[in-house]
Amino acid sequence: MRGYGGQSRKAISWYYFYISGEYLRVFMRSLTTIFLFLLLSLSAFSQTAKPKPTPLKPKPKPTVTPTKKPDEKTAFDKAVAIESAAERIKALQKFNETYPKSARRGEALELIATARGELGNEKIDSKDLDAAAAFFKAAVTDAPKPIGDKLWADTLSKVGANLYFRGKRSEAIEIVKILEDKADANAAQMLEIAAFYMSIENGSEAKRIAAKVIAFAPNSAAAYQTLGLANRIDFQLEDAAVAYAKALELEPDSLTARRGLAEMDRAAGKADEAVTLYREILAKEADNVPAQTGLILALFDAGKRADAETELAKSLEVNPGNVILLASAAYWYAANKEGEKAVDLAAKAIAADPRFIWSHLALARGLLIQRRPADAEKAMLGARQYGNFPTVEYEMASARLAAGYYREAADVLVRNFSIKDGLLQTKLGGRITREAKNFSELIGYERRASIFAPTAADDPENAARLTTLLELKQTLDAAQPNPEAAAKLADEFVRGEDKMRVHRQIFAASQLLEKKIALGKVLELTKAAAGGVDAGLDVPNASVAVMGSELYDARGLAASKGEYIQVPEVPRATLSSILRGQIEEISGWAAFQMENPADAVLRLKRAVGVLPVDSAWWRSSMWRLGAALSLAGKDAEALDAYVKVYKSGGPDVIRYTFIEALYKRVNGNTAGLEEKIGPNPAAPVVVETPTPKTEPSASPTPETTSTPEVKAEPTPAPEETKPVVVPTPSPTPEETPKPSEEKPKELFPPVIITIPTSAETAGDIKRCTITVSEEIVTLASRGGDLAVIIGVEGGSDLDGIKATSTSPDDVTVRREVIAAVKSRAIFVLRSISAKAGTYQVSFELPCGKKDIIVNVK
Repeated sequence: MRGYGGQSRKAISWYYFYISGEYLRVFMRSLTTIFLFLLLSLSAFSQTAKPKPTPLKPKPKPTVTPTKKPDEKTAFDKAVAIESAAERIKALQKFNETYPKSARRGEALELIATARGELGNEKIDSKDLDAAAAFFKAAVTDAPKPIGDKLWADTLSKVGANLYFRGKRSEAIEIVKILEDKADANAAQMLEIAAFYMSIENGSEAKRIAAKVIAFAPNSAAAYQTLGLANRIDFQLEDAAVAYAKALELEPDSLTARRGLAEMDRAAGKADEAVTLYREILAKEADNVPAQTGLILALFDAGKRADAETELAKSLEVNPGNVILLASAAYWYAANKEGEKAVDLAAKAIAADPRFIWSHLALARGLLIQRRPADAEKAMLGARQYGNFPTVEYEMASARLAAGYYREAADVLVRNFSIKDGLLQTKLGGRITREAKNFSELIGYERRASIFAPTAADDPENAARLTTLLELKQTLDAAQPNPEAAAKLADEFVRGEDKMRVHRQIFAASQLLEKKIALGKVLELTKAAAGGVDAGLDVPNASVAVMGSELYDARGLAASKGEYIQVPEVPRATLSSILRGQIEEISGWAAFQMENPADAVLRLKRAVGVLPVDSAWWRSSMWRLGAALSLAGKDAEALDAYVKVYKSGGPDVIRYTFIEALYKRVNGNTAGLEEKIGPNPAAPVVVETPTPKTEPSASPTPETTSTPEVKAEPTPAPEETKPVVVPTPSPTPEETPKPSEEKPKELFPPVIITIPTSAETAGDIKRCTITVSEEIVTLASRGGDLAVIIGVEGGSDLDGIKATSTSPDDVTVRREVIAAVKSRAIFVLRSISAKAGTYQVSFELPCGKKDIIVNVK
């Protein structure tokens, strides 16, 4: 121990010092704790022992019951129960704001869309389509994605059609595009959108939608069926057949797919395959009417006529109003040149339901086979009431070509077809641009897509002639017509040995002459036509063929008002005179254009010598004879010709002015002119009109009013005339100037020539029935006119018939005198004021009276 003595003591001392320090710190902390405890205890005791002051009573406050937030179900049910659609929308919108995470949020959105749809339908009922479109668009925009089946079926799927077919097309398409975005994963909804596009004949959009569905549902037979129908709408029949075949492969039991494929087989001329498919459908569903109809028509196409006619009779006995069967069978008979059966079945189809256009087309073709082109044209006018597409216009042109209305046929063609680089072009269905080498192929797309008929009722000769007529029309309408091309086309148009050739020759010659080109070809055509006059009078409806060109303007006016001019039969001798006169007039006028006045005078004198005096043709030839005489230096003879025309046609400002100038040149003054042709219809009329004293009238006086230089078209003046002052008077019933706009025979109003019936009777007639061609006539105000034919049952003489208007200041009536015709009369009704209304014109004989109604619009 000793060895460690010093250090041990030092360590022990530090140890005890440390121990004693720790005890001291513990002791002090304990004292502090006890002190604090005692202090808190004394404080509590003092608070308990001290008396409390009496508190002041506070003023009573109103009791506020805290608002209890309604539970989600109650709020939703309450919003849904609101009757007003507008208030229901607000309540449902508030629900979604209050419960943004609600499981019923999507249901609320659907109900909002449904309510907006209700409001849209209300606006449609009230004809406020703009507001309806706004509500529908909001409904579609607010609808959830995906759209529930009930909301889709009850409301949204109908929106596009509701707007589109009421004229809001762009709005409908916009809304359907939004729907497409929200339905893009739902095959059923997408195919309904495709169905909408097909309902508006937009096959391209329908195909696009069907392709989208096939992309995410490649085994959807419905999508392929939709694709097939969309291809058919776009006249892509081969692609349609492929789509229907695929649909049938995916769903072998589908009768719809099987029928679609059968129809495409029929259209492609695969009649036997179609028969097999139709029989398979009927084996499963014996009363399937479309399949029964298709089978009968396929049997016809397959050459099994006896079987087809047996089944046709059975089917019509059960269902006599099967329009598709009647019309399609009628077309088959027309295509096989059996006009009587075609007409019979087509008439039955139209009687059952006139809206199916192919019934009218089959009827027209049957009538053409029966050599009744005028009736065929009427049938096509009936078809136009229910629709219009290139085939309708082509058939109209065919009927007019057969009748001899060549100019009108050309007008129809040029509006709907064109030729470029040797190919015919049109818009099938008014939508799809397509071209082909000939008409049969081009319009065949529409026929095969509509009634699945593989064979046309047309013939190659008619199609080729119409193609030539179209090309001739295009050539002549060019800014600078090519004479060589026009002459070549004229030759092609008149080619053939049929009896209508002479009428085509006269038409082609007149068209070239009108353009003043290929005048040598004009003379060549008229020379050839002279030998075909007799044959040309043996055609059906010879009156139409001969007079068709002169009726052009009148028929156009009638057509614009939905009316039709019926051309009566004219005696062969009269038609022969007109036809020969036309040939001489065209030849003479061609000689005039070639500055050969001697030949012109010779041919035009022949024309006026053979044409019925005072007819439109006679006035045309006589006027041109005056021009030829003037060119030959025979102004006095020319003046005499002009005067005869004027006196025949009645007052006319342009003619009077022209004659006045020539009269003054021949005689040195105008003395005696009025005695020859009457007063100038353009003589100034002074009208007293009160005007404010402070402001002089701005209207020009008769002395200062002038018109542009007057030209006697189509006949050029014997010499250049100076501008003529022609004050314009107010028209009167007795003297109403005729319109002077540029027309092929602008100075000569169209005239219908009528003849007595073969049953003319003699002696006194105690009672008679006056007949009229039109009992209700519609005229355009300020110059609209129309000819009506008046006759008497039994063919009595019309000498002494009186025509009166209830308001001659507004509607005039005048008779167009025709030599040697006594049992029929032509009266021209004309509106001469701006006043619209309903008037009456009466035709009266001692034996009877007839009134007609004249509506002026």
